[in-house]
Amino acid sequence: MQYIWEVVLAAEKNGIRGADLQYEVPEVRSPYLEVSFYDLNTQTVEQTVVEVNPFYRFFDIFSEILDINQKEYEKTREIFVDTVFHYLALTDLRMGMSKKDYYLKFLAEELESGQFGSKAKAAMRLFSRYEKRYLVLALMDVVASRNYLEIFKWLFQEIYINSMIYVSMDCANELYIYVGSAETQEERERVQFLLDTFLPIGMRTEVFYLEHFGILDMEETMVIDKVLLI
Repeated sequence: MQYIWEVVLAAEKNGIRGADLQYEVPEVRSPYLEVSFYDLNTQTVEQTVVEVNPFYRFFDIFSEILDINQKEYEKTREIFVDTVFHYLALTDLRMGMSKKDYYLKFLAEELESGQFGSKAKAAMRLFSRYEKRYLVLALMDVVASRNYLEIFKWLFQEIYINSMIYVSMDCANELYIYVGSAETQEERERVQFLLDTFLPIGMRTEVFYLEHFGILDMEETMVIDKVLLI
């Protein structure tokens, strides 16, 4: 679930009234999500507390009130966030999709229909619905900021939660990527699509799947029979 209106619908489907939900702002939140769940693929709501990122769509409303330098009236600000998000959720349910949703929807459809090439069309079939959303979000960010490497790191670690990405100390244009999943033909194709799409030309990569390479002074990477030499 990406937006607060989706949470309301999922909660009501599970017997929880939208009015009983409590919206809170966590200390750590993703800039790419409006609602946060431990399992990003969750489809149900089983508790009333919903963690939200108020700056994702409503920066103008919350920027001054939730300024990190503002230390007073903490309880009042919590009540304000909860109250306003109840109103915004109801407004969402009445208004439908945002402009950004339409952009993401059309971009995903273009990728899947082959307008970005046959390789992209084939690769999109290998990603889940939620992974596709991260893909199109990342593509929009690349177009807006051109910050290829940081966007690639974020996207890769959202799709492969156990992954780790290292920049070579000898060459800034060389990455060592630990995927953290079994090496299969499908995974190789998924990873290659991410590398080809989001990394700039000239970036060299070494990809490792289940076996991590050894790093001095990091004991967990120096286990005999479970370490690769590079």
